[in-house]
Amino acid sequence: MVDNFKQGKTLPDIIPIFPLKGVVMFPDTFLPLNIFEPRYLKMIDQAISNENRLIGMIQPKNLNDPDDNIPFHKVGCAGKIVKFEETDDNRYLITLKGLSRFNLISEKTNNRNFREAKINWETFSRDLNINIKPFDFSTLKTTLKNYFKSQNIRANISAIDAFNDYNFVDQITMICPLTDDEKQLLLETFSITKRKKLLQTILDCYITEDNISDISKH
Repeated sequence: MVDNFKQGKTLPDIIPIFPLKGVVMFPDTFLPLNIFEPRYLKMIDQAISNENRLIGMIQPKNLNDPDDNIPFHKVGCAGKIVKFEETDDNRYLITLKGLSRFNLISEKTNNRNFREAKINWETFSRDLNINIKPFDFSTLKTTLKNYFKSQNIRANISAIDAFNDYNFVDQITMICPLTDDEKQLLLETFSITKRKKLLQTILDCYITEDNISDISKH
């Protein structure tokens, strides 16, 4: 067990996990989810009955394998259910607030047909006590606008300019259509400072590729 200094509680060593390709979550970010599969409805039922209300988000590596044999990446992020709504058609609309990343030790399908994982929090223990520092996002914002333009993605430029949250990098990583591997690499990068540099490099590569493609057409 690991003490959660944010909430004064103890973090569990075993949590339910929700494998979702192309989706990552970071500490102190919010992730809305639409839950409709029966086994994951059971997972949410169990989670909300638990004091911690934790769900581990993790990316599968290969969806071509049989369901029980899907390998997972070794790093995911746990989030606490902070919003819950049941719809008339028996779905759950929930929102997770990212708590901390974790290392996956082992996992198995339980008797309710959803996955539970044994995890370790220690590698990312700093996620529980993030030291918030001011960042200059001006260069990244300019690059992001150029990236959206190169990919023909419509974006609210005014909202980007006004965005000053310290975890701007993480929120952009979550919503941008990056590859699964790129998102996973960013997730596994320890500090926000290093993730900022890595995201800048990734976006620059997309812009450069687009520029080269434009030149080759002429």
